[in-house]
Amino acid sequence: GKFDLYAVEGGTAAMCYIFKSLKANRLLHPGDTIALGTPIFTPYLEMTHLEDYDLKVVNIEAPQENRFQFTDAEIEKLEDPKIKGLFIVNPGNPTGMALSNETIGKLTKLVKSKRPDLMLLTDDVYGTFVDNFRSLLGELPHNTIGVYSYSKYFGATGWRLGVIAIHEDNIFDKMIAKLPDADVKALDKRYSPLTLEPRKMKFIDRIVADSRDVGLNHTAGLSLPQQVMMSLFSLCEMMDA
Repeated sequence: GKFDLYAVEGGTAAMCYIFKSLKANRLLHPGDTIALGTPIFTPYLEMTHLEDYDLKVVNIEAPQENRFQFTDAEIEKLEDPKIKGLFIVNPGNPTGMALSNETIGKLTKLVKSKRPDLMLLTDDVYGTFVDNFRSLLGELPHNTIGVYSYSKYFGATGWRLGVIAIHEDNIFDKMIAKLPDADVKALDKRYSPLTLEPRKMKFIDRIVADSRDVGLNHTAGLSLPQQVMMSLFSLCEMMDA
């Protein structure tokens, strides 16, 4: 299948927008539990405790003595249905270590056999710095929101050039469609200024809208200079020489 992409102001904005839309679309509620693959980029630890989200956190630890890979016992924690999502940074920050094929295989097996409802977020901004990198997006595309940074890769961090990726066939759209009737009607009202059929609005389009509080949807995303720079970077990568 294909991925829908939303170009955003760096991985920073991607994090903020995703957290906001997961809450706005009733996929995460205050008091819900998520898992964080630790060690992890500290803002993931800090944002979850804000009163905006007020999430309970279970740490899925990747100890140094295990080459910063999740142990079997830690992965088993994800079998708990109370855990709504798993957020990871891969390759790790600050470790710089990517998930091994073995670890990805274990996570894939768990999701497909026991937790097909588990929401995944993978922050892959350092992916191009690791040989033979493989993202969870490749193994579990239907469950995963991907975050990537152009500016990190090209050594232009201040430009704030990032992207959010969601597969066209994903569990987020399906979960929103199955929400209680009161929630569906509330979301109809939220997104009705943008479309006559808000229930058909894809989750990634809702992220775009929520990033500008719906009313300013038409100004979402990157500024024109940023769009030009991202285009130049993209074209550069498509050249053979």
